[in-house]
Parts: sequence; structure tokens; C-alpha cells
Amino acid sequence: MKNSIRLLVSLFIFMFLSNNILYARISFTYNAKEKFNLVAPPPTVTTPIYLCQNSTADPLTATPSAGGTLIWYGTDAIGGIGSSTAPIPSTTTVGQTKYYVSQNDGTGESTRAEITVNVVADNGATILSFRCDPSQATTATSVFFDWSNNPLISNTYNYSYSINSGPTITGSIGVSHYEVFGVSPGESATLTLASATHACVPPQTLTCSVPCGASTITPDFAPIPAFCSGTAAPILDNTIASPNGISGTWSPAIVSNTTSGNYVFTPDPVLFPCATTQTLNVTVTPLATPTFTGIPTTVCQNATPPILPTNSNNSPTINGTWSPAVVNTAVLGPVTYTFTPNAGQCTSMALSTVTINIVPVVTPNFANIPPFCFGSTAPLLANTSPNGITGTWSPVNINNVANGTYVFTPNPNQCVATQTLNVTVTPKTTPNFAAIPSFCSGSAAPLLATTSPNSISGTWSPATINNTTSGSYVFTPNATECATTQTLSVIINPLIQPSFTDLSICSGYAVPILKNISPNGITGTWVPSVINNTTSGAYVFTPNPNQCAISKTINVTVNQSTLVNVDWTVTEAFSKNQIVTINATAAGDYLYQLDDGPFQESPIFEFVSLGTHSITVQDKNGCSPPITRNNVLVIDYPKFFTPNNDNYNDTWNIFSLADQSNSKILIFDRYGKLLKELRPNGLGWDGTYIGQPMPANDYWFSVEYTEQDVLKKFKSHFSLKR
Repeated sequence: MKNSIRLLVSLFIFMFLSNNILYARISFTYNAKEKFNLVAPPPTVTTPIYLCQNSTADPLTATPSAGGTLIWYGTDAIGGIGSSTAPIPSTTTVGQTKYYVSQNDGTGESTRAEITVNVVADNGATILSFRCDPSQATTATSVFFDWSNNPLISNTYNYSYSINSGPTITGSIGVSHYEVFGVSPGESATLTLASATHACVPPQTLTCSVPCGASTITPDFAPIPAFCSGTAAPILDNTIASPNGISGTWSPAIVSNTTSGNYVFTPDPVLFPCATTQTLNVTVTPLATPTFTGIPTTVCQNATPPILPTNSNNSPTINGTWSPAVVNTAVLGPVTYTFTPNAGQCTSMALSTVTINIVPVVTPNFANIPPFCFGSTAPLLANTSPNGITGTWSPVNINNVANGTYVFTPNPNQCVATQTLNVTVTPKTTPNFAAIPSFCSGSAAPLLATTSPNSISGTWSPATINNTTSGSYVFTPNATECATTQTLSVIINPLIQPSFTDLSICSGYAVPILKNISPNGITGTWVPSVINNTTSGAYVFTPNPNQCAISKTINVTVNQSTLVNVDWTVTEAFSKNQIVTINATAAGDYLYQLDDGPFQESPIFEFVSLGTHSITVQDKNGCSPPITRNNVLVIDYPKFFTPNNDNYNDTWNIFSLADQSNSKILIFDRYGKLLKELRPNGLGWDGTYIGQPMPANDYWFSVEYTEQDVLKKFKSHFSLKR
């Protein structure tokens, strides 16, 4: 501000004063900064800035000149109070806000620099198809990053990249691809891409590499031969490159001289990015003790001598020589044989020994097995003889149903001969009790003997014979007998009752003869022997002897002839349920029939149709002739008629009153209008009025009739159907 005032004063003097000397004097009072335009410049800022709505914002930044101090004015372009604290933009509302900052370098304050902050909404947009595209690389030492434009964001991007984790390079572009140059085969470039104007779009990072291809090489260290454990191990020198000139490091760095393992050479990734690792498998052969599993420790006297092997059972085998070289089986006692390995083998000791004992041959002393009964428990074959020899039998177990030979084979290394036992199995004898004939239930049962005819003693189960029920009786020989069981089946014939049945006859009729043989074939006699045809009584049939039969009593019923007359009653005319009840004039056992229906026990017939019916009463025993009455009248009216000239229900009348010619029938419509007067012995109503057919409908009627000499009147309705 002071500089500006000084300049105005100088100009005013220059314009109104002509004295050059005075002008020059005043001009020299200018401040040096004014003369050389040295007012502090505004600080360096980055603008515009884009922030995502509702994100967490950092304080704004600006870069002052050397020695300068930043002065922040918030959103005030002019005026306001400066602050050394940078404001934090609000991200709650979408829109643009401008912030201002100046600097003071100690001689004066600069003009204010403007920082534009744009808060944008998250529209869900992303950078599309961010990818490596080696097909578009323009050189063999470059990588090409490509992506697709998203119409939801502007096509401007910020990027940063580094090659093989080297320095980071940043920039902005307005196209949807970027090529990084100077990437050697085997190296890679990592690029981070972000939208320059849409802060809500998440940045993406991608690494693209230049393939080694034909530049791939492999170290060619020579294999390390196997060596014995404990000897000097070869040295892996990390300062020496492979024969084909690849430098690097070994892991592990030192070869173990006790354990086999893998040793990996990793080429220097900077000097040889296209070099692969090399693995050397180092085998350390452990020191082995010669082992021999086929040499027996005991040999029988004069047996074939075992051969002492010149190669051990180890893997790999150890070869050498024995001393003595041959086993002598003629002399009893132990002998030590020494094995000396040949030179040049990984062995843990110089000598190995075995001791072979030459022993005499003995014989097992198992006792003979006495004969035993077929099927009984066989004796066990012991695996150790009384003189202490162990071994196995063949067969292993004694068969308890057949003779056999059993051979004992001693276990190895016992110098023992085999032994053979012959075993005899005694067959079982079968008891020969005679069969017991069948007998009648209740008669004396035979006794069961405890010794069979062929002298086998034992017991029976059950012990005595049941004289009422058939059954099986099992004879079990005593334990001391070598014999089988025997079963006797005893049949008890049940007492049969003659199959005569009770009789029923009519008084005075011819009587049946009482037969001396029943229908089921039993013979015998009757008491009384002749049936009395006037008096009921009991008659007893006694079977003849030896037939397993019991007596039978039958009852003979003499029925009297009682049916004399039949009467009946009918419920009141026009009842909904017309019931006919039949009455016989004398008590008896009768069956009743209506018309041609079936006979029944009950004399009552319900829901009988209108008209004349017949009834019949029949004596169940046939001692009285049946009686039939044909003039049973049931008075009722038809519930509908169909005047359609099909000769079926063409007219309506109370035909059951045909015998009452004086009866009068009046027919009305639903309004009470008289349509027709009928006599029950006439043709009836044909459904017309004054020659015109009446419609299908319900019609009412009244009838005067006589029932049991009483004049009665009845009203109801019926239907005319067309």
C-alpha cells in the first residue's frame, strides 16, 4: 500500500512540475522493490481440487516462496481476517467453493491466490476395463496401460507410476491409455490411475510387465555328487557367478555334511531380471551299520549250513567278507563269525559279528489221545509238549465226528522232529424203542422204560405219557452212553361225539326212525329206541365199545297245529307311513309275507303302497297249512301325474277308493278355483280345464270317503308334470 502511494505522488509531481531536477530528486525516493517490481508473488497452489461428497477432507495446501508465510482468508476474495491455519473444505453439499491464500515474505503481502474446490456426488462410476495391452506397445521396452471411457465421468485422469519400485512419476492425461517406456525384459511398471474431476471414483492400480521371452536364462551350476555323512562338504560361494556368468545368492548358504537337502541359487533381480533360480539336490549318505536278517542264531546239528551273505540288507547294500567264511554244523556249541566291509563304503564301523549256536535234535513227547464219542467235546491240542517243545498242529483242532491224523510241527530254531497222533472217534448208537400205538383219550397210558431194548439207559422228556393230548417224547441217553436221542410220537385219539341233531315233528305225524349208526359213522343204541309223536322228550345215544366216542342226547320237539285264522289292520287312509299289521288267531311260531315278497319274522309291514294287497301267514314247523288273505286295502293318492299320452300316469285319481262309488273328489288351482269334480271309479282328471291343458304346477284336492263306517274328509296337493 505504501509503495502505491509513493508512486501516485511521483506521477502527480511529474505532471504538474516542469523542473527536471525536482522530478529526478523525487523519483529517487522510490523504494528499491518498486523500481525493480519486487512485490511478493502469490503462493503456488493446485486448483481446481475435486472432493467426493461426504468424504473426509484434508486441510488445503499451498506452497509459499522461500522465507514466506501463508495467510489464509477462507472464502474471502477481499477483506476478511487472515489466518495461519489452512481451512478444511466441507464435503456435505455438492457444488463449487473458492478459497483464498496469500503470503508475506517479510517486506509485504502478496495478492491472494484462488483455490477452487469442487464437491461432486457419487454416481457409482468406476474406471472401466483397466488392463495391460501388450499388443499396443510401440517398443519392446515399454508397457501399455489401457482402459475404457466411462460416460459418467470426464475423460481426464491423474496418474502416477514407478518402474521396478523406482522413482514415482506423476501427471495428467486426457486420453484413455498410457504407455510407459524404458522397461527392460523382466521388469514391470506399476501405474495408479484416478479420475481428475470425479473424486468419488475409486483409484485403480495395475502392474504390467515386459515378458522375458527369449531373454530367459538359467544358471548352470554342476550337480554336487553324493558324499558320506561327516566328510568335508563342498562350498557354495555367493561371490562366484555360475559358469554362464549369472551372479546371485545361495539359500542355504552352507552345505550340511550330515543331512541331505535342496540348495536354491537366486539370481540378482537387478542385474539378471530374466534369470530363473536353480536348485541343487545334495544327498548326504548316512553312515550305516551292516545288518543281516537271514542269518539264523541257532542251527540244528548236521543240518544244511546257512550261507553267510557277502552283501548286507541295507539300502544301499554293504559288501564285504566273513571270517570264518563257512558255517560248520557238525560241532555242537556257539561260533562267532566276523564281517569286514570292503573299503569305500559309508559304514559306521569296521567290523560286524554274528553268533551261530549248533544244538542237538530232540523229539516231542505228546501222549496218545484215547477214543471218544462221536459229537462230544474233542480234547484240545496243546502247542507246547510236556518236554517244553513249542509248535503248531495240522489240523489245528481235533474233528469230533471223524477219525483223523494230527501232525505236530515244531516252531523254527528248536532242532526238534515232528510227532503224529492218530485219533479214533467212536460212532453213536441209536436207541431202538418200539413205536407206541395210538389209544383213546382218557384211557390208561403205557409206561416209558428207561433202558432201550439195545441196552441204552437214559431219561424221557416228558417223563410220562399224557393220556389226553398227542405229543412227542424224547429219550436222552445218559452222559456215559455214546448214543443219540430217540423221539417217539404218541397219538391220542380224541373222543368223538355222534353227529345226531335235534328233531322237530308235528303232533300226530309219522315219526322218523332212530338209526344205530350216526352220520359220522359211530354205532350204538338209543334209549328210548322209538320217538313218541305226541310228547316232546330227550333221547340218549350210547356208542358201542372201542370207538373213542361219547354218548349224545338229542331233543325231539313235538309241535301242535295252531293256525286257524288270519286278520289284519291298516293305518288311517292317506297316512305318510301306511303300516299293515298281521294278526294270527292263535299263538305259534309263524312267518309273514306281503304280496310276493320274502317271508319275515315280524308281522308288521311299513310304507305299504296304495291299492289292494295280499298277506300270507305260514307255520314255521309246517304243522298248519298257510292262510292267505287278498283284500287288504291301503288308501292313498298319487303324488304326481304326467298327461303326455304315453299311457303311463296320464290321469290323476284316487284309485284306491274305486270301491267307494259315493266318494267325491274336488280339484282346485292354487287360488282355490274349482277345476274338476271326480268319482274314484271314474277315468280321473286329464290335466285340462274347459278343454285347455293346465300348466305344470301343484294342484289341491279334497276327498270325502268312508273308513270303518265313519265319513271322513282329507285335503292335500299333487303335482302336474309335463
